[in-house]
Amino acid sequence: MALLALSACGSSTSSDSGSGGEETQTVDGIVGTREIPDFATVLTDADGNTLYMTDAESSGTVACVDGCTDFWPPVAATQSDLPSSVDGVDGTFGLVDRPDGTEQLTLDGSPLYTFAEDSGPGSFTGDGFEDDFQGTHFVWHAVTADGSAPSSDQTGGGYTY
Repeated sequence: MALLALSACGSSTSSDSGSGGEETQTVDGIVGTREIPDFATVLTDADGNTLYMTDAESSGTVACVDGCTDFWPPVAATQSDLPSSVDGVDGTFGLVDRPDGTEQLTLDGSPLYTFAEDSGPGSFTGDGFEDDFQGTHFVWHAVTADGSAPSSDQTGGGYTY
């Protein structure tokens, strides 16, 4: 894996070749993008993990709490972490207060998460995943840079907790 530092402010670019073709990641602070061949350009955390949002959470509402966060860790952030923009990303980053008092990164008001079952950078097994926690049904989607639905034939699993 090649890693090239672009600036002292925390931006970097890396490429990996996998069986699906070349993947490219760009990170600026706590948010980046990763181009996944035959899928989409998705948002990632600084470690390259795919970011997700769910249909169950509307603007400013946090429904994934307690046991849900064991599978879907919230992307924690503070005002000083907040990116003003990320190249190629349509939307506005913000923060939402979680019920436990922490702040969580949002895109256009939707809280962002990673998926504990993803195997690492470039993995997107949570896309299309459905589960239920405390009576709330969640359908999860990888967050694409342009806001479109990912072009995956993958169907996520489903569980009730």
